Amino acid sequence: MQIEHLTPHIGAMIHVLDLAQCSDTEFEQVYQAWYQNGVIFLPKQRLSPDDHLRVAARFGELAPVHPFFPHVADAPQISMIETVRGKPPLESFWHTDLTWQKRPSKASLLHAQHLPQVGGDTIWCDMRSVFNALPEAEKQYLRALKTIHALHAFENIAEDEVNADWHKDVIKTAAANPPVEHPMVTKLPETGEEVLFINEQFTRFVVGLDDTASRELLDKYFALARQPEFQVRFKWQVNTLAIWDNRSTQHYAVIDYGDTPRKLHRVTVY
Repeated sequence: MQIEHLTPHIGAMIHVLDLAQCSDTEFEQVYQAWYQNGVIFLPKQRLSPDDHLRVAARFGELAPVHPFFPHVADAPQISMIETVRGKPPLESFWHTDLTWQKRPSKASLLHAQHLPQVGGDTIWCDMRSVFNALPEAEKQYLRALKTIHALHAFENIAEDEVNADWHKDVIKTAAANPPVEHPMVTKLPETGEEVLFINEQFTRFVVGLDDTASRELLDKYFALARQPEFQVRFKWQVNTLAIWDNRSTQHYAVIDYGDTPRKLHRVTVY
């Protein structure tokens, strides 16, 4: 096994390892690389759906079937992130998976099935480094704050998409999952490192602040997280597996490939 660090803050490539067949000792090295680097990439992982689920279960408890993503027919806990001809992605947001739930997810494992020849990269941001870049007085202020996270129903989507079945499922899921409160600063249990636990898609406002002050505060830190110094950008290859820490990162799918077919399989764990 070889571990190649990609940036000073976030991201590592793990070479020469079949994760589905690795030993407990090798897996422990992978796990440490995962939480230390925020996101890891393992090329040449030929995973069946059963392999994908078994690997994911070593990281944590498998999440239930996603309420509105399509899924693999014989493995419903594997969501399909897919673009097909005539239906390009609608919009992309910086986000952390499932923070609109009371129990945020721990990790996501995304496996590339087929890809455009160019485009379709994904960018991750290390929210530990964002927090560490702040002055101590600012950190202390943020530690006392809480934020509200909520699933929105893609309010700005095109009119002809409003009646799509997937959008009805989003609306239904949002109604069944009222907004939840999370600390603005959390800690990783493995290391005690502090994380600025916000993301643009699901963090709606700061508790105790008026709308203007809340928006200004969140926008300030969202802008900081967009700085490339805190990010890693990854160009996918077929059969690459990316595993990221939803407790310490947020990510952004670059939708620069139109409706060129693209499909990835995702499993989320708690």
